[in-house]
Amino acid sequence: MPGESESQVRRSGRLFAAVAVLRFLADPGKRLPGADAFTGKDSPEQRINALKSNPYEALLEARKQGGARWEAAVTVFRSIPGLLEQGPLPHTDTIGQDRLPDFIAGYDAQLAQLKEDFPTLLN
Repeated sequence: MPGESESQVRRSGRLFAAVAVLRFLADPGKRLPGADAFTGKDSPEQRINALKSNPYEALLEARKQGGARWEAAVTVFRSIPGLLEQGPLPHTDTIGQDRLPDFIAGYDAQLAQLKEDFPTLLN
């Protein structure tokens, strides 16, 4: 779980990771974002929207997968409100080179936690 002292940009990276993993769990044919997902000067909201995944729809698709994928998807889906409840996320400011490391650190931290929680699905 993210610390309360994390920046908005870092929490945006965590949210990006959660949505990406949820999308992956819903459709095993999808890949988790690679380094190319962290280029450009999009806002955090634009980056999350670029995943082309509605978390609720992804949850419903994961239900069809059943088993461990479904259980992991439920856990990831339930984590999203916790990321949002900690405060506002930047939605209009772009993530330039100065803030990109913070966004990537949030993504990496969330992904590492999820890989630890679901090693057979995400490693």
